[in-house]
Amino acid sequence: METRGTTGKETTSYWFDLPIDVAEFEEKLGVGAESGDYRIIEKVLPYADEVHEHTSVYQLNELDFMYRQLSSDMQEEYTALLTVYENLEALYICRNVITVYPDCKSMIDVARQKLMNDPTFKHLSEDCQEYYFDFEAYASHLQEHGKFLVTEHAIFERRRNRGRPCGRSCIGKSRGRGRENQRGSRENRNRG
Repeated sequence: METRGTTGKETTSYWFDLPIDVAEFEEKLGVGAESGDYRIIEKVLPYADEVHEHTSVYQLNELDFMYRQLSSDMQEEYTALLTVYENLEALYICRNVITVYPDCKSMIDVARQKLMNDPTFKHLSEDCQEYYFDFEAYASHLQEHGKFLVTEHAIFERRRNRGRPCGRSCIGKSRGRGRENQRGSRENRNRG
């Protein structure tokens, strides 16, 4: 970060690690954190696209907090998860309704893991599971009826939160219309 140079004043630059201590920031740069008399000139962050020249110290700290609340698997696959979620805040809001399958490389691996952990299938013997259960068909069913993201290191599943998406800002890029548009469509249908 650096202070904005004004006529007759030197520009002061300093590198900060996140989260930024506001008192230290103000002391080292000589400007208030709320003043807007500073700008971000360089950044090395996984969520760098969400940080701009005029992002405030408080916004930076908030982004850092949200990122640190993600599981290590989500942090590792952050870029891939942004193909589904609009931004860091949307991912942060939905983090608790995302199941991570870290050791799974395919949907068949997910099917096997779900079978082992699902109480519905506990009554099946291991022999029955191994010889008679169709993991490919189950994997296909999961893929068709679920929301999965397959990455290099893990597979992520977005579960429903009590039958509803996890929040308005959680609706990812791949979803079509937002809630406002859906509500408007229902109202138009009811009128006609």
